[in-house]
Amino acid sequence: MPSTELHLALAPTAAYERLLASEPVGGWRVLRRPATVLLVIAVMVPITAVQRVTIGLVATAALSWSFVPVIQALVAIAVIASAPQRRVGFLTALDLWFAAHVPYSLWMLIALGFMAAFPVSVELIIASAIVPAIWTMVVVSAFCKTVLQTTPGGSRWRAAAHFAAIWGFTFSYIAWVAGGWFQVVPW
Repeated sequence: MPSTELHLALAPTAAYERLLASEPVGGWRVLRRPATVLLVIAVMVPITAVQRVTIGLVATAALSWSFVPVIQALVAIAVIASAPQRRVGFLTALDLWFAAHVPYSLWMLIALGFMAAFPVSVELIIASAIVPAIWTMVVVSAFCKTVLQTTPGGSRWRAAAHFAAIWGFTFSYIAWVAGGWFQVVPW
């Protein structure tokens, strides 16, 4: 049987139904899935940048990129708080939210690994992110319908709000790193 996260990526509604029957998550256990997301990022950054992985590079990358799961958690908190009729407690809902990391984690492993091995334009890598973005919208919509007990319309607008928030942060970060929007968008 595939891992919980892989099953969730391939059949989100059925996986969420099964996960809802499991024991609630509380305390420090809620950090295990965000930590997994951060670990994937912390390993892929040095592979992309210098084609090697050391404990020091992973630790530095983890510290440098720790804002990513924090932003994801803030967006998750907003989405989860928008549905007070959810089927589980807040911490369990947050854990189930982070269980849906496979689309972006898989994309990072493939796209950034490919970028480290072959000369590929950054624009192509960014454009390829449409695949995990759409895939994640499907998973988030299933999360909202199944875990948060929203209507189909409510799940779609929450998935769209998640998409807009994450990509708004992403493009703003890219613009900030580039020295401002005027460096990214030609007038």
